[in-house]
Amino acid sequence: MQQRSASSTTPHSSTIDPQELAAQEQLDQGTEALAQGDFPKALEHYKHSVQIKETSIGYYNIGVVQYQLRDLAGSISSFESSLAHTPAGVKPTLPDPTQPLPELSPALVILADTHTNLGAAYILTKPPQPEKALEHLQKALMINPDDGEVCYNLAAVLEATGELDEALVAYERAQKLGIQRAELNIKNISAKILGKKREEAEKAQSSGGSVSASDVGPQQGGAA
Repeated sequence: MQQRSASSTTPHSSTIDPQELAAQEQLDQGTEALAQGDFPKALEHYKHSVQIKETSIGYYNIGVVQYQLRDLAGSISSFESSLAHTPAGVKPTLPDPTQPLPELSPALVILADTHTNLGAAYILTKPPQPEKALEHLQKALMINPDDGEVCYNLAAVLEATGELDEALVAYERAQKLGIQRAELNIKNISAKILGKKREEAEKAQSSGGSVSASDVGPQQGGAA
């Protein structure tokens, strides 16, 4: 869960829109309250902001507070509203693989965080909705492919849904991106994959089938 709040993602216009200014003031007051740990007051200011003018940032901040208050259904609704109000020009572009990744604009950072937070909320709902969680975590990685935490979270959901090979790849990438705790996951999931292949080999043998040694060989990053 990305917990940062935002006050603005666009430069202030030289032509002041009174409605926009009033909404911004409520955002600023909400962020101040959030920094002081006053979640109800922050939520009140953020909701007042979107009542004045609906913005992606306003709904995003509402979702952050609702998530902290464990209102998962409310946070999902707010984050989805944030996505719906994202300006049309704010969208990820395919990076040049030969060049370093460009720095994300503030609006893209919020967009990536929104998808990340939706992934976390959907996996914590009862019952969990892993398909939706995977969808949003994958979109977050499209925007910021070097976010190791998101990659780790994606791997965890893939593992939980039984997609072990894909999960292993994601854990290995997370480790390369600096998430050191992924090392233990790599060992554990490699052991799971090996055990699954052994089980399949035993079933094949008991049913008269045949397997090759490569079918049950150790996987990359196998368990110690």
